[in-house]
Amino acid sequence: MLKFYNIPKEWRWELNGQTNTIKFPNGSEILLLDCAAQTSDTEWTRFWSLELTGAFIDEANEVDAKGIAMLKTRIGRQNTFTIVDSLTGEEKTIKKCPKFLECFNPNKWHVYNDYYKPRKDGTLPPHRKFVRATVWDNPYIPESYIQQLERSDEITKQRLLYGNFDYDDTPGKLFRWDEIADLFTANIEPDNTTYISCDVARLWEDKTIIIVRKWLKGVEVRTYQWQTTDQTVAVIKDLESYYNCRRSNICIDSDGVWGWVADQLRGCVNFVNNSSPIKQADEVRNFSNLKTQCYFKLKYLMEKRNMRIDTSGEIKERIENELDNILIKDVDNDNKIKLESKEDMKKRLWHSPDYADAIMMRMYWELTKSTSPITKTDVIRINFDDMLY
Repeated sequence: MLKFYNIPKEWRWELNGQTNTIKFPNGSEILLLDCAAQTSDTEWTRFWSLELTGAFIDEANEVDAKGIAMLKTRIGRQNTFTIVDSLTGEEKTIKKCPKFLECFNPNKWHVYNDYYKPRKDGTLPPHRKFVRATVWDNPYIPESYIQQLERSDEITKQRLLYGNFDYDDTPGKLFRWDEIADLFTANIEPDNTTYISCDVARLWEDKTIIIVRKWLKGVEVRTYQWQTTDQTVAVIKDLESYYNCRRSNICIDSDGVWGWVADQLRGCVNFVNNSSPIKQADEVRNFSNLKTQCYFKLKYLMEKRNMRIDTSGEIKERIENELDNILIKDVDNDNKIKLESKEDMKKRLWHSPDYADAIMMRMYWELTKSTSPITKTDVIRINFDDMLY
């Protein structure tokens, strides 16, 4: 690049291949950093000692959101420069505004929530800008590359040719976009049976989500943050009384310490994500845990347009985003299907799938009904090969 711009030799760099550092004669340095996630460094401690003027991340959509957040805390640490006026010899101190540049292709991960969606809604904060570019903005792009994109599948064409963020080719997606969109418009008739499901959080954790359903129709979605578990119990009891809901029709996320909420609601369903799937005589037992089994049952009902959630605005968009990011991660050694972990999903999206999990837990009662198991036919009709990594 420096050769292309005819930078004088005396201004050129020295590259240290061992430290991946480019050093200039004036003392400036460019650090070439590895931004891949490392199991031995989940807190990104390798960034802690950096003092950067600015930073640039290529393919930012493929970098963990936590790593990007940590790197942002390190910019602006060195933003004062002293220069000498070539005419007067006077020294001047200049302050430089720290900048952080992310480049990425259309993607539904954190770049969608940080840049594309706020720009689309007109809510992009003043300190952040989104510059959109398409293949036609590059005057040197080969015509053959454009023709190749035009002949690609619809998702690839929409993403890489037209720059459409609402299309995504992430492999392993459990739900199709049309299934998610119809979740809010499906024409189903609720009966009088009430169900309540709750994905629990506490104070500094994620959001506590409570969904009330009449049969398979969600009629009320409540969101709480910075709420203690005893407050969550009180809310659920109020809803139980108001909707005349049987205690056995209340399902509580009981992973870890959250079991305390279920303990205060004796008779409710304790939902443990990693517990064994529900066994039924005619069911294909090929799921790694109860959570995976329930999500596949949810997909089956959404395919049939037999599920509905009545909500709008920000909550609707959050549900869409979370369901659109439920990924089939792999098939384990026992040939059992498993989903991407909540921890890995949080790395991509900055948040936990709280709404999606609360919706998913309603499937517990569908699976325990003797008349409505996940049958062999239901599982076979989903083409796993097209969805796996």
